[in-house]
Amino acid sequence: MLNRPRILLLDEPTTGLDPNSRRELWALLMALKKEGLTLILTTHYMEEAEVLCDRIVMINQGRIIADGSLEAILSQYGGTEMIVERRKATLEDVFIALSGRRLTE
Repeated sequence: MLNRPRILLLDEPTTGLDPNSRRELWALLMALKKEGLTLILTTHYMEEAEVLCDRIVMINQGRIIADGSLEAILSQYGGTEMIVERRKATLEDVFIALSGRRLTE
């Protein structure tokens, strides 16, 4: 960060952080985005992608299964057939529906 890079690659930056530290890091990353820094972020936390990412690429078993803005992905894949409960779809719902995988498999 000292050299003010134009692109910052982050691999699971909040894994293991407590909730306060996680939110502080989110605030820092959002401030850097506002300054024009490009962030490339990998995360398993869909809420994190919903908050921080302008473009989301979901990958399952090495294949892209969804690509676009949060709004585009939710409108394209967040239909009622995929969602069991009556609530607004999340990225996590979409990933589970598109990957088709369950822990019992």
